[in-house]
Amino acid sequence: MIQGPVLITGASRGIGRALARALKERGVSVVGTSRRPEAVSERIEGVSYLSLRLEEPASVEACARAAGEVEALVNNAGQSLMASVEEAAANTVEEIFAVNLFGLIRLTKAVLPGMRRRGRGVIVNVGSLSGTYPPPFQSAYAASKLGLEAFSASLRGEVGRFGIRVVHVVPGYIKTGIEPRMEARPGSPYEAELRRFRNFRDKKMARAAPPEAAAEKILRILEKKNPRPVYYAGRRVPLMGFLRRLLPERAVLRMIRRFYGLP
Repeated sequence: MIQGPVLITGASRGIGRALARALKERGVSVVGTSRRPEAVSERIEGVSYLSLRLEEPASVEACARAAGEVEALVNNAGQSLMASVEEAAANTVEEIFAVNLFGLIRLTKAVLPGMRRRGRGVIVNVGSLSGTYPPPFQSAYAASKLGLEAFSASLRGEVGRFGIRVVHVVPGYIKTGIEPRMEARPGSPYEAELRRFRNFRDKKMARAAPPEAAAEKILRILEKKNPRPVYYAGRRVPLMGFLRRLLPERAVLRMIRRFYGLP
């Protein structure tokens, strides 16, 4: 088991908070981030909280300096957007990528030199099943998560020889606490289908697994000497990942629309 410090982004709620608690219960040093650390309710005793806005390079750099050298980085923080491609504001899409991918890459770059010098380290990137099965109306979110999968694979090939392990975790529906922003114009031709998609998504989320399910998976990864490159977390998610490699593209598209109750 690693001793830490473990830097967890998005540690104020959801998967990040559950993981921080589980690590502290095992005596591991934890540094968690939040956009507003001063506003974190029910702080976990012993966890150090740092401010981090992944879309702001200066904030990422300040967070990395304050955290110092870490034994593991769990890139968990993220944002989501629900909108048609046609109507999604360009600056909102850019912010989704800045938080979910570009800022994550910047923070990862900041911790790599210390891990390389010590000859060990773990980087866990939390993706999403939406990157594997991209749903309509979540193009920016799905694309950022698919990009994260490719980034993880490429990074793994670069730093493995330095003793740094890179793992991509793919959760399904988990009650993370992240609520997607919605953008739609009045009288939008997408309005009815977008509303139907949102209703089905909310129903699925109400029955989703608790964040502890994904946190437990990440905890086991951090305990392994040689973890696999990719892990799935959530109900039926491993099966979904397996099927994606077998099914033809048209079948996948039909499956996605049926899943969300779309004609």
